Amino acid sequence: MIGSGDLVNSVEPFGVDDYRACLAARHANIERDIQEEWGRPAPNQLSLTALKRRRLKVKEEIVRLRMIAWPERVASHA
Repeated sequence: MIGSGDLVNSVEPFGVDDYRACLAARHANIERDIQEEWGRPAPNQLSLTALKRRRLKVKEEIVRLRMIAWPERVASHA
């Protein structure tokens, strides 16, 4: 049996790159869910709205991380 201390000690620190990859995967999963909902004969508009809001929040967090990591690069693309 693994104790909570064993689990904490066996995991490396969660870095910015890991977080960015996690956000990108989450964004892709939400996008997939949106496409699935649109593919239904009668898409649920409430579900679509909620999914789109979730996707936007994830996208905003991705952009926020870019601003922190490369503020001069992001400003030159604006």
